[in-house]
Amino acid sequence: MNNLTEWLRLNFRVCLSATLMIEAAIGLIPQLRDCNVPTVVGNMQGLEYHSAALAALYFVLSFWLILGIRTSMVAAMAMALLVLPAIMTNPDGDPALAVKITLVSVFSVPLILYGGGRYTLYEVHEALNLTSGSEDSAEQVS
Repeated sequence: MNNLTEWLRLNFRVCLSATLMIEAAIGLIPQLRDCNVPTVVGNMQGLEYHSAALAALYFVLSFWLILGIRTSMVAAMAMALLVLPAIMTNPDGDPALAVKITLVSVFSVPLILYGGGRYTLYEVHEALNLTSGSEDSAEQVS
């Protein structure tokens, strides 16, 4: 069962990274803004510099997620940087963007709570990482 959860977290990490990479590509390549994909940076009318900076952040976070560098913290930042601008730029709401926000939340929450799973480059065992916390405390006692 432990292998299954590690593989699920790896897949969540890849899916969240792909979502961030799509947002970054749409934000950095102006020709892609006319596509029919619901985007966070595509709805930022008149804020070209802000959307380009946000897209660059998405690209960096996507790369860190693929490598597995501090997955819990990076997933939390990615979720915040995708959800908050989407809510602020669309006060009326967009059903397609709401689906994207829901998927980002589903991908991010297990990564925030339990870490990145297999094949992480640098993973810190935080207090919320419940699988290795009991093993570490047993080693410290002995």
